Amino acid sequence: MRNLALVAAAGVLAFAGAGAIAQPVGFPAAPPLVSSAQGTIDFHVHSEPDVFGRSLDDIDAAVIAKRKGMRGIVLKNHVTMTADRAALVMKAVPGIEVFGGIVLNKAVGGINPAAVEWMHRMSGGRGKVVWLPTFDSDKHVKTLVNPQGSGIVVAPGGVVTPEVEEVLKIIARENLVLATGHVHAEEVVAVVKRAKELGVKNIVITHGLTSIPGLSREQVIEVAQMGAMIEYCYMNAFAGEDAHHAWMKHWKKVTLKELARVVAMVGSEHVLLSTDLGQHANMTPADGMEDMVTGLLKEGISRADIDQMTRINPARLLGLE
Repeated sequence: MRNLALVAAAGVLAFAGAGAIAQPVGFPAAPPLVSSAQGTIDFHVHSEPDVFGRSLDDIDAAVIAKRKGMRGIVLKNHVTMTADRAALVMKAVPGIEVFGGIVLNKAVGGINPAAVEWMHRMSGGRGKVVWLPTFDSDKHVKTLVNPQGSGIVVAPGGVVTPEVEEVLKIIARENLVLATGHVHAEEVVAVVKRAKELGVKNIVITHGLTSIPGLSREQVIEVAQMGAMIEYCYMNAFAGEDAHHAWMKHWKKVTLKELARVVAMVGSEHVLLSTDLGQHANMTPADGMEDMVTGLLKEGISRADIDQMTRINPARLLGLE
C-alpha cells in the first residue's frame, strides 16, 4: 500500500509540475498556458436558439471562445438571420468580435434580395455574411434527401438567376461576404464568376472539400484562382461511415492530411479554416478550433500558414484588418 501511495503521489507531482515531466498515464491533459486557438476567428458556428439540436447557445459560444483567447466567431443559422443576435451577444460578452448573416433558404423567402437588404441594415452592423441556400438547395436535396427531388437552383445552365444577380449586386455594394452554401459544384463556379464580374470582393466556398458541393480538384483550383477562399470545416474530419451521428455518415470525411494537400495546391491565402460545430454531442466550436490547429501542426502545416487561414483570411473577409 505504501508503494502504491508513493506512485500515486509521484503522478500528482508530475501533473502539477512546470511541464518538464511527461504527462502521467491516467490523467487528462493539463490546459495549455496559451490556447492554440488564441487570436483565431471561427467563421462557421452553430448555436441556439435553433430548430436543430445544439450543445450551446450564442452567448455560451462567445464566452468559451473568449476564454480561449479567440478574436471572433460568426453565427450561422439555416432558418433565420443572425445579425441581430450577434449584436446582442457583443453587448453580453464584450471583448470578442461576433458577426452574423443570413442563409437564403425558403424560411427567409429563398433567393430574396429584400431579406439581404434588411439583414445588412440591422442595427449594430454585425450582419456580414450571405450564404446561398443550404438544406433547401437542389444539390442538398438530391444528395441527402431524395435523388428524384428538387430544390432551389441558383445558376441553371451556368447562368445565375435574376434574383441571384440582385443579391450579388447588394453584396458588392455593401462589401458583404458571399458564401456559396450547399449548391451544385457547377453552380459554385458560375456564381463565383458572376460575383467577380459584379465587383464582389469577399467569396467563401462553403465547406468546399466535402461531398456538398462536391467540387473536383480542377474546380477547387479554378475558384481559388478567381479569388475565392476554400472553406474547410473541422466537422468534416469526423464525418463519413464511421461518424458517431447518423446524419454525419452521409457526408464525405475530409481529414487534416487531405486538407494539407489542398493547402499545398492552392496556397494558404486561398483557404479559410472554420469548425461548423455546435451540434448536440459534438465538441464545442472553440474546442474544435484548438483541436484543428494542433492537428495541423502535427501534419507539418507551418504556424504562418495556420495564422493565414485562421486569423488573417477571416479578418480580411470581415473587414477587421
